[in-house]
Amino acid sequence: MKVSFPDKLRFLFCNSRYKIIHGGRGKGASWGIARALLLLGGNRRLRILCTREVQKSIKESVHQLLCEQIVLMEMQDVYEVQEATIINRENDTTFIFAGLREHTVSSLKSYESIDICHVAEGHAVTKRSWDVLIPTIRKDGSEIWIDLNPELDTDETYKRFVLNPPPNSQIAHMTYLDNPWFPDTLEQERAYCEKVYPDEYRNIWLGEPRTTVPGAIFGVEVMRMITDSRYTFAPYDPRLKVHGF
Repeated sequence: MKVSFPDKLRFLFCNSRYKIIHGGRGKGASWGIARALLLLGGNRRLRILCTREVQKSIKESVHQLLCEQIVLMEMQDVYEVQEATIINRENDTTFIFAGLREHTVSSLKSYESIDICHVAEGHAVTKRSWDVLIPTIRKDGSEIWIDLNPELDTDETYKRFVLNPPPNSQIAHMTYLDNPWFPDTLEQERAYCEKVYPDEYRNIWLGEPRTTVPGAIFGVEVMRMITDSRYTFAPYDPRLKVHGF
């Protein structure tokens, strides 16, 4: 089977515990990850958990994306699409879909035999969810794939896996320039954003995390103040409520 992939996603077919893809909108990671999972699951029997922080229904999962890729890759004879799972008819590879927030350590016990865990929208995953998930994916040779478009440089996932990646990690930063499937419709949106909203552009399309929350009234001014060292420390009584001006 001849299938196109972004060059930066070749490492998805190499062994490593963590595979992290971060960047901007339209980078093509979702398509690439779905294709890689379907191909790997076609070669040998795997249990694949597709998860995100919140999943109230199967419609909020990557179930539909996988279904679309099965058709595009002409693998309808290989995979049987069910309402809540996807199963390989030949080797029993199984795709499972679940949200992290709804689970506890005990309820995740059934996922101990997972071979690959794909975490979509990783920027939204909390420290509590990571602390529950990571020890659960414990099978020898198991992998955790993470796809995120960073929001803030203080987000848990960005700090944990991009700024301080754990051992045996492979990381790729991608933008729309790395996407072989980047459509004209998105190109029009990208160009418009670059022209009209330059302050937002670098985060949305280039995947650079923000240092302040969007809408912060004095965000830019405070960052300039810090850069210029125009701040000092003031004594205060820690027993009392403090107001700074």
